[in-house]
Amino acid sequence: MTDLVTAARAVRERAYAPYSRFLVGCAIRTASGAVFVGANVENAAYPQGLCAERSAVAAMVAAGEQRIAEVVVVGNGAAPCAPCGGCRQLLSEFAPGDTAVHMLGSDGGRRTATMGELLPYAFGPLALGAGIPPTPTAAGYLKDRFGDGFPKIAVVLGSGLGGFADRLEAPTAVGYDELEGFPRPSVEGHVGRLVVGTCGGVPVATLQGRVHVYEGQGTGTLATLVRALREVGVRVLILTNASGAIAAAIRPGTIALITDHINMLGTNPLIGPNDQRHGPRFPDMSAVYDAGLRGIVAASASSLRLEIASGVYLATTGPSFETPAEIRAFRALGADLVGMSTVPEAILARHAGLKVLGLSVVTNIAAGLRDAPLSHAETLAMGEAAAGDLERLLTASLPEIATHAA
Repeated sequence: MTDLVTAARAVRERAYAPYSRFLVGCAIRTASGAVFVGANVENAAYPQGLCAERSAVAAMVAAGEQRIAEVVVVGNGAAPCAPCGGCRQLLSEFAPGDTAVHMLGSDGGRRTATMGELLPYAFGPLALGAGIPPTPTAAGYLKDRFGDGFPKIAVVLGSGLGGFADRLEAPTAVGYDELEGFPRPSVEGHVGRLVVGTCGGVPVATLQGRVHVYEGQGTGTLATLVRALREVGVRVLILTNASGAIAAAIRPGTIALITDHINMLGTNPLIGPNDQRHGPRFPDMSAVYDAGLRGIVAASASSLRLEIASGVYLATTGPSFETPAEIRAFRALGADLVGMSTVPEAILARHAGLKVLGLSVVTNIAAGLRDAPLSHAETLAMGEAAAGDLERLLTASLPEIATHAA
């Protein structure tokens, strides 16, 4: 909730309330994890105007979302600021009865109520005798589109590696914007598209583009993505990424098998209420990356005479690259590779009971271990250069991996 409070307080300072002098900010988190904010706007016909909650809801709807998961309202009075009757009604159009509404005042006073407690007799579609139009879920959309034939193997393609999806046979593409709650990548090299096809005769779903923690979208969209894949039948999730080498024995251009990870993101995608339908409250993480799948890839690499490495991957938030001092610290912690992704999806996948394989394309030597500065352009260039080896390795490995996805 802290991020919502910060967002609501920040937008409150931009409110336009020259008549009442009462500033209000509202922040809404949607079911996808996205955050929308609004401030009150008054006019000379005061008290007629636009409430902060209405501003936030309008921004949410304009962005194509219609499901509220959490609300924060902050006023500049001493008492906690509650939504007015009209705003309660509006919020109830998009928020289930158990949605938490946090009301704050300027002196730190706080009160939390559920939407059902705040407005027990909401007037809406149900009161008119009609059901609330269901928002199609990502999993529902994919089931309608692909039926029972959705692949059991999915591959998340990291920076510079999206070309693998373009070479699938009989491809069918679906934009992330067509899938409710899916991420909206904003970084170069991450298209934001799901492509279903076959590779060497093996059905596979590829995801071109991921969202990173540093993009500020939270991890809710990643949870939606992983859980939707599980719901449509995926049983093996292959996570690829671009990384920097900390271990001296790992050279740029090498593909590395991830044996374990260190989470230095400062967050965990499972924070918050747990839905037992998705997985246990306290999932075991002693074997995140499946040893059997790693063995298949290692054997394929040997048959292809392709040199591969293996090691522990450490994830940082980014977007700044690591400092030399941080790299020295990470090496002391036991990290061999460093990057800015993968760990949230791996945690979510294991929570959901999926088998996970991690493949890292080493694009550079980590900071302080060479003289040249680091850049995202180098990451993309090296990723694209190694994409051919990754494609060969996946093509050779997928038939055997498919036997583990049954």
